[in-house]
Amino acid sequence: MHCSGTTTCPRGATLTEALIAVGVLAVAVPLVFGSLAEAGRSAAAAEAETRSTWIVDTCMDEIRASREGKPRFFTATKTGEPFPADGEAWALGFSGDGALIGKVEGGEYENGVKEMDGKTVRYVASMRGARQSASAGSGATSNADLLLVRISLEYPAVAPAAKRTKLDFHTLVP
Repeated sequence: MHCSGTTTCPRGATLTEALIAVGVLAVAVPLVFGSLAEAGRSAAAAEAETRSTWIVDTCMDEIRASREGKPRFFTATKTGEPFPADGEAWALGFSGDGALIGKVEGGEYENGVKEMDGKTVRYVASMRGARQSASAGSGATSNADLLLVRISLEYPAVAPAAKRTKLDFHTLVP
């Protein structure tokens, strides 16, 4: 239909135009929400990697203190002695800025922890020292007397241990 100067033309969208618009939205909206979710995961991972410098250093200080018989949170251990003891968890809770809050008990570690001493826990760092296998010490220097230590930075702390994202750090200690 052609509109002349005195006749009013029908305004609005056709059914085809409406279906195309809905189709475009049906594709675009999930993509936007997916991008936002991935951006959130990437930001959390970047933040955890940034905080790991302080957190791992704090964990190593506690391991050294345990070796010297002066631990703040865990049992004293001897040089070359694996840790933790069976059934025990060595885990520390940290705030969002990487500040140490305190020891995370076994049940809290497994089920997740939200607050300690009135402070929000964002990260949990678990520690484990185990003897190396015989084949691990190759080369000129023998590492047979050293323990392989794994410190896992886990987040979010409120999630159960099995569902947390983990960054693992490894080193050798006497």
